[in-house]
Amino acid sequence: MSLSITNVRQAGSIEWDTILKECDYATFFQSREWAEIWSIYTNRCMQPDPKMVLFSDGKKVLLPFSSQKSFKGLIKKYISSPAGTFGGWLSTDNIKIEHAVLLVKYIKKRIGNLQWRLNPYDELVFKVQIKNLKNDETHAIKLINGFDEWAKGHSSAARKARKACKAGVEIKGASSQEEWREYYEVYEESLKRWGDKASSSYPFELFNTIYNSRSPNIQLWLAFHDNKIVAGALCFYAKKHVVYWHGAALSQYFNIRPVNLLMYEIIKNAFEKNYEWYDFNPSGKHQGVKAFKISFGAEALDSPEVYTETNCTKLFTKVARVIQRVEL
Repeated sequence: MSLSITNVRQAGSIEWDTILKECDYATFFQSREWAEIWSIYTNRCMQPDPKMVLFSDGKKVLLPFSSQKSFKGLIKKYISSPAGTFGGWLSTDNIKIEHAVLLVKYIKKRIGNLQWRLNPYDELVFKVQIKNLKNDETHAIKLINGFDEWAKGHSSAARKARKACKAGVEIKGASSQEEWREYYEVYEESLKRWGDKASSSYPFELFNTIYNSRSPNIQLWLAFHDNKIVAGALCFYAKKHVVYWHGAALSQYFNIRPVNLLMYEIIKNAFEKNYEWYDFNPSGKHQGVKAFKISFGAEALDSPEVYTETNCTKLFTKVARVIQRVEL
């Protein structure tokens, strides 16, 4: 008997949490926590909308989607993971290429409007033919052979970290809302410096929502100099994966290398906690940012994006643009 999808239903919160915790290729971005953070931040305009896909051989796959409606509720768009982060299915069953082919067919036929960045740690998804991919990549370090061995192989990173230590920079985890607020002020200074080159700009409300989640899988790392926060890195943790999602630093402290020490200590911690990957996240086409990641030994991993739209959505979008031009 050929393999088929027998049922698709809404997934429960416990199911989602359990599969994410046990899935070897999962990232925090595919978690219910991440979806809930964005749901709260958007005042429920974006909501968790996970699907459980059941196959005829008894195996099951979670699609950790969120969704949002537009055009007065007439159009529904699915987001595989908010903010353009790694998405895609999760499973603790040993699914094969046949399952993946059926999943892609289901997504194309039934989901319709979808924003999806492929998960670079799921080898199976890259074996399926997915059309209209927009090429992109992330950079990550495979955490093998121990931290000392890694440090020996990256003497430049170690030297810059030592320079920061000698200058009096200390690395600590944020422990209060006030520290998150001070980090945001560092971010605001960075936004002014980046100007139009900034890949994104988030208000404090998002960071406050992340802080209020009190998640054990979230850590804001801070670099202090003379008891002042001079740089920070917001990291998320899954079963085998650590990702550096957001960072900022005060330009007047660049010469003492606080960001280098931040990365050094976060990577060391990831080694000590037996994670397998430290991910720097996509670089947004910024070559200097990419070079910084490569200096730590990060390798490029494919992480393309795909956007699909129904003909109905395309029509509504065209009409909305025409109306907007007329109003102007």
